[in-house]
Amino acid sequence: MMAVQERKAENSLDRYIAEVRAVWGDGKDSQLPFKVAAAMEKLFASTSPEDPWMAEIIRDGKPSRELYRDAEHGFIQMGHVHKQGHGNTPHDHGPCWVVYGGYSGVTEITKYKRTDDGSQPGKCSLEKERLDTLTPGTVVPYLRGDIHSTNAVQGPGVVFRFLSYDLDKIDRSRYNQEKGTVIPVPAR
Repeated sequence: MMAVQERKAENSLDRYIAEVRAVWGDGKDSQLPFKVAAAMEKLFASTSPEDPWMAEIIRDGKPSRELYRDAEHGFIQMGHVHKQGHGNTPHDHGPCWVVYGGYSGVTEITKYKRTDDGSQPGKCSLEKERLDTLTPGTVVPYLRGDIHSTNAVQGPGVVFRFLSYDLDKIDRSRYNQEKGTVIPVPAR
């Protein structure tokens, strides 16, 4: 008699990663951030808080956890559980883009634009361009060079952050609005 191998059933996270890999191509499609955002919206719509992988994220409550790293394409899917009041200063992701999605709670993401011409090294002036509110199921892409900051206003909240590349391997910047300065964050 032949032994039947049981195949682990694919969960919604596995299906999402497969969909992202299927649309990735060479990674240079300008619509790729929006395609990933659409896939993340489907992920959230098809995932229950009781699904084992999501229940573990919620139960563990870690502020940051890597859910998937693609060895071939270099993208990374992060999961975050942010307590109310968690926030960060304005920053960019250098040459990379990012997609933020709210699974639970409410997170505000402020997008800024520079109002200076960048001619003075280390100096900058920022102005608020828009405020995005990530309620459950809301997904927003931030493109290359977009300056933004996050603030968990209702939590704890589960937030997903898709990175087009490993941020530790690229140069990027943080911004101090009060001092009007740019702080380089070099690759590690």
